[in-house]
Amino acid sequence: MQKKSANKRLKTAGCAVLIAASLLSVPCYAVRVQPIAQDGVVNQMYGTDEQEMQLYRAVSQAVSEGKKTLDYTFKTPIKDKDTFIELCRQAVYQVRRDYPESFLDNHTDFMYYYDQNGYNRVVFEFGYLNLSSKQKQELLDEVDRIVAQGKEKTSNTVELLQYFQETLRAKNEYDMQAAKSDSDHYPTAFHAYGALIEGKSVCQGYAFKMLCDKAQIPCWIVTGSYREPHAWNYVWLDGEYYQVDVTWDDTNNRASDSPYFLAGQDYAKDYVVEDNSAPGVLAEHSYFEQNKTQIQKKDTAGQEKGSSRSKSLSSSARA
Repeated sequence: MQKKSANKRLKTAGCAVLIAASLLSVPCYAVRVQPIAQDGVVNQMYGTDEQEMQLYRAVSQAVSEGKKTLDYTFKTPIKDKDTFIELCRQAVYQVRRDYPESFLDNHTDFMYYYDQNGYNRVVFEFGYLNLSSKQKQELLDEVDRIVAQGKEKTSNTVELLQYFQETLRAKNEYDMQAAKSDSDHYPTAFHAYGALIEGKSVCQGYAFKMLCDKAQIPCWIVTGSYREPHAWNYVWLDGEYYQVDVTWDDTNNRASDSPYFLAGQDYAKDYVVEDNSAPGVLAEHSYFEQNKTQIQKKDTAGQEKGSSRSKSLSSSARA
């Protein structure tokens, strides 16, 4: 058997892959919210064939348990080296997107092996952020606080999502210095710890998925580009996928009821989605435009009810 030297570093500069956080000492911080199939849309997430699914399950389990290494042997060797390397890269990228609570940093090295049958074994060395147990717990407590407070102050999923957006905008500001540098020099800026505890991060730190996972709202991290390498979110709401980009909401001071929040295809035209990072196709129109009539009727009904109550109280006072 021959050993192929690797040190194939999976390193991301800018905002291409979103990293959030949780506690390593437990298998899962939030119960995983699995992608929901959308009628008529082929799910293009990583792990569509058996080889991919087996590797994905092994990597996700190792990472969620905080393991530093994973030695994995493929049941069926892969003949082409580039195909094999890309398979290993994509497994880690997808786990980063799906398990933001893992405390993975932007470094993972792997060594791969081959014999006469092809490439059949990979050894991952996972990199994690250098945070103390106290720092990790501080972040978890903050997530718990935001979600609990949001549920107390809101009455439905849409309002809770708005509360998350407003809270993140209030707590965090975009870190321009980190954006011009990299995660080696500004590790927490590329992480939920930067956004929720330190108050400064790049797009990787805007921890919307972490809050949604805790609240059991289906949410995905989507990577690609919007004017530059970027990361944002999709959520599943009322049978449709909608886009959430808290980074640009914050930068452009967008309200949580604007058509850019819970956006549809009409407000996401300039976004380029990276292969295999989106769970499905966005709704045709933004949520608040699509439901404008219903929302207006609800508001009108509420105002009329309030007006009737005021008249009743007024009459009672005169009596």
